[in-house]
Amino acid sequence: MTTSEQRHLSLDPVALGILRSRLQATAEEGAITIERTAISPVISESRDYSSTLLEANGDLIVAGGALTHHFGVCSHAVRATLEAHGETLRPGDLFFANDPHHGGGLHAQDVLIQLPVFHGEQLIAWVVNSGHMLDMGGMVFGSWSPEAVDCYQEALRLPPVHLSRAGVEQSEIWAVILNNVRVPDVVEMDMRSLIAGVSVARDKLLEIATGMGVESFLDGVGELKALADREMRRRISALADGVYRYTGWTEWHGELYPVPCKLTVADDELEFDFAGAPPQTDHFFNSKPHIIEAILVGDSTDVLAFDLPLTQGMFGPITVRCPPGTIVNSEPPAPIASAHIDVAINATTAAQQCLMLALTASDPVEASHLLCGPLAVSAMALQIWSYLTPNGTPNGWMMMDGSLAGNSAAHDRDGTDLWTFMVARKPILEAIDVEMLEWWHPLLVDFKRMRAGAYGAGRNRGGAGCHMQFRPHGTKSFSGSLLAIREEFPLAGVAGGGPGATSEFLLHREDRPAEDLAGKSSGVVVGEGDALEFRLGSGGGYGDPLDREPARVALDVRHGRFTAAEAEQTYGVVLSGREPDLAATVTRRDRLRRGRLSAAAPPLRPGRAETTGAADLAARPLYPGVERRGQYAIAVESGAVLATAPGRWTDGCPTITRPLTATLVERSYLDPGTGRVLLTEVVPDGVGCTIEVSPLSWSRT
Repeated sequence: MTTSEQRHLSLDPVALGILRSRLQATAEEGAITIERTAISPVISESRDYSSTLLEANGDLIVAGGALTHHFGVCSHAVRATLEAHGETLRPGDLFFANDPHHGGGLHAQDVLIQLPVFHGEQLIAWVVNSGHMLDMGGMVFGSWSPEAVDCYQEALRLPPVHLSRAGVEQSEIWAVILNNVRVPDVVEMDMRSLIAGVSVARDKLLEIATGMGVESFLDGVGELKALADREMRRRISALADGVYRYTGWTEWHGELYPVPCKLTVADDELEFDFAGAPPQTDHFFNSKPHIIEAILVGDSTDVLAFDLPLTQGMFGPITVRCPPGTIVNSEPPAPIASAHIDVAINATTAAQQCLMLALTASDPVEASHLLCGPLAVSAMALQIWSYLTPNGTPNGWMMMDGSLAGNSAAHDRDGTDLWTFMVARKPILEAIDVEMLEWWHPLLVDFKRMRAGAYGAGRNRGGAGCHMQFRPHGTKSFSGSLLAIREEFPLAGVAGGGPGATSEFLLHREDRPAEDLAGKSSGVVVGEGDALEFRLGSGGGYGDPLDREPARVALDVRHGRFTAAEAEQTYGVVLSGREPDLAATVTRRDRLRRGRLSAAAPPLRPGRAETTGAADLAARPLYPGVERRGQYAIAVESGAVLATAPGRWTDGCPTITRPLTATLVERSYLDPGTGRVLLTEVVPDGVGCTIEVSPLSWSRT
């Protein structure tokens, strides 16, 4: 044990527990202060903010607020501030940063207010608050334009600069910021809400440190970090060592950008490698390693350490590799207004699915009950709208209802409607109340409901996304930018579940037919008498749809989720009135399974027929519905051999391929004995299987 480790053992478990609770309460009090003092609904109603406590070196202690994706980027910001200003830090300093390329957070609209916490002359911590500003300048209201081709067009971006120096407010910096935004009164008040929050949290931290004594406080913070590191390593060590791959895809008006992730599980460490990511582009979704890491560690520990607060100790056992010059590790002049959304979310969704693959190939562990499909946050379709007030000044809002996609199903439950995470410590974003939205801004909501359709079909089905329509009310028009992620490429299901829905926008003109709108566009005008309709995407299903209980399918039809015809076509359930006809359903499902096998293409590499002695070997998990017995991968239901180690089990499956678009196909891998769907994926036409499950006990057999 090192001297440093010995130093971090001075507090007993009870004292550590009390310290942890007080630190969490401090962070939450800082967060609540933001919510109570901000004036923009994106912060005060949708809760797009966070309050983060960090050690003097920038290591994350704990954080409060709804958005865990904010928490990890604050360490990057503090380290950039220390590099730029570390030699001159003084009590009363306060810093601003918003450039992801140079010390900022998730994107330029997420402003970071950083306050160094001094006990006397000793720097003992930082409080960093982040909140989404309604506008930060640039070529469009909201600073989020799909038309921007470099970061200089997007927004005012500042590296770490003083807002206050030794307690003296730097009016020149405030003037620069407010001179470059379209709604300076709103931005100033929201920034001051962040300052109020860091001030409250600082005072609480100093109270804790003074009461305990500074050395005991620092010892306790260090021990909490060490405990989190040890617990994370314990949980990782229970996973099956090996390699797991999953590929996400980012769209841009028909172009596809692969985001491949390779997870290596080795002893008590995880390595996520995004080698093969395309070069950075002139589209606004280029990302940065600190953003990928912050979201990835947050989402992955939501699974592995769902019962623990996110701290720096959880980052220690996890390595994230993002090759330079790519869409996951870009440099100026790459545009980055969506640095935390399209590519980043697809990357971290792929990473979480790699983790799910590792869980399915492992003996049961504490997190096994959280197995679920891809994160549906990548099915969002945010929008930013602006208008002129009666006095001629601009105003606007972010339509946060565009974040309400339906999440993917889990192994033991259906997905949740209008919600993107099946597994999360925090509630993430919340929609603005319809009445509040109409009160704040000149619009009228025609309807808001869950989207109908048999999307995300499965033994457990995916949740439904938001279906909403609104129009100008009290103004002649408003204009805006559409920021959809999944226009053509749906999220895939798991274990034979079907893909979810994609996002759609329709502009209903008063005197013309409805117009389909590109999901990434700016300058969209909704005039007097027009209405804007959107239907959000959703996550995939879990398990073969033909295995869903008929009574649950009938209930879905009664609730208006899909029609009786869709129930029969997708789920093989024949209804008689409001209830399922069980005999007809059995017949229908048998016919559908036989039809799958007769229509399927033969396996790439048929499994061996001879499996002498395999039945006597212990079964180990490989993928839902597939197990390994010695050197054989076997379909659980039929006993059919799919592959011999170290081959891919999917190579032994007959496949059905059907086109989704001109360039995308849906491919289903079948149990050759029964016709049950074991896996359905969506890929570009001509691309092979994009998942790999290779635990060492299989690949080295």
